Amino acid sequence: MFSRLRIRLVSLFGSPLNTLHSLRAREALIARWILSSFVIGVMTGVLVAAFDFLLRDQVVWYLYSLRSRPAYALLPVAGLLCAWLATRYLVPSREGELTEDYILVFHDKSRRMRLGNLPGKLVASFLTIASGGSMGLEGPAIYTGAALGNSLQNWLGRYFGREDRKMLLVAGASAGMAAIFKAPLTGVVFAMESPYKDSMAARALVPGLIASSASYVTFVTLVGSEPLFGQSGFGRFGVRDILYAALLGLCCGIGARLFVWLTHLLKHAFQRLPGVVRPLIGGLAVGALGTLVFVAFGEPYIYGPGYMLIRHALAVQEPVKLLLLLFGAKLLATSFTVAGGGVGGLFFPQAVLGVILGSLFSLVVPGVPGPLFPLIGLAAFVGAGYRTPLAAVAFVAETTGNPWVLIPAMIATVVSFLVMGQAGVSERQQNLIQVTT
Repeated sequence: MFSRLRIRLVSLFGSPLNTLHSLRAREALIARWILSSFVIGVMTGVLVAAFDFLLRDQVVWYLYSLRSRPAYALLPVAGLLCAWLATRYLVPSREGELTEDYILVFHDKSRRMRLGNLPGKLVASFLTIASGGSMGLEGPAIYTGAALGNSLQNWLGRYFGREDRKMLLVAGASAGMAAIFKAPLTGVVFAMESPYKDSMAARALVPGLIASSASYVTFVTLVGSEPLFGQSGFGRFGVRDILYAALLGLCCGIGARLFVWLTHLLKHAFQRLPGVVRPLIGGLAVGALGTLVFVAFGEPYIYGPGYMLIRHALAVQEPVKLLLLLFGAKLLATSFTVAGGGVGGLFFPQAVLGVILGSLFSLVVPGVPGPLFPLIGLAAFVGAGYRTPLAAVAFVAETTGNPWVLIPAMIATVVSFLVMGQAGVSERQQNLIQVTT
């Protein structure tokens, strides 16, 4: 009887020895995950910090100090030509938006992000941004981390299972995004959201936010908006601000659709042109737009990622006409940079466009609190354009340190995400249903 019971228990739960071996193997695997992820994080942080210091703190600062119309007109032409040469001869690639490389490798088991391609990608991105190309630093940062992670996992493949193929790739992409924006939560969420058009998180976000927003508005209308654990030093928002946030989300969704449509239109139109003509036309267009902005504002605000443009939009209340000029110029400059073969990221340029739209909204709509809505516009535009609503909201929360922006940012983002439909700036994203079936 006891022997039968023992056989039955072993068949159900395994022998103690087998269970012990399984636990030890699992512990060893987890230890390898932790150690490998830590190494990737440190290496990515060092490389991204060096790239950021060299490009943003040195070269872009010098670019803004030139104060020369001829230089501002011609530099983008030279930069895009050199970037085109780098991508043609150093590391042949069709992708200028470097996050696309990560998404492509994420979905295609046969592809790899070779570490030998990293220097060429960084050189091409440096040339693009240093000469005024309107692209972000997060592109090379994500590529750096993902290339390190993918290469390390390929080297240590025998220590990991096949199901873990993407683990260090995602860890590296997370590390790159976290480092460049000093936002670790944003890095993790973006790395998991960006490969898909309709991630499970995004699906849950839409009905969840609609239901929670409706219940919140109803409750605070009846009871009041005093927080459960009130603290001084933070601003507050009411029901009217939530409605304004939804309206801003609608505007950002329309703006993001315009940006995505124009970027794809110019990109596909330029692909019909001879190779060397693309950077020439793209560079001339970016140079003309940059010179126009320099004449109007005294600074070439649309050049580079746009850090100075965001600071300017948050600090100075420009007239509506000038904000419209900045929005149109930045949108066109980014689209022409991509079409002209520029290499970099599109997360931050979209963040800049969202800040400008939020500033416009604050001026046009009466009674809107000014400092809050540019940040809400940032989340709504990025969440729609990149189809990463959770990462966009996390980015605003982490980079501002203001908890009061969370709820209106979520509401604006879910509205813009709905307005966006199936469109998105990435052409490599896949539907989750197609991937899992």
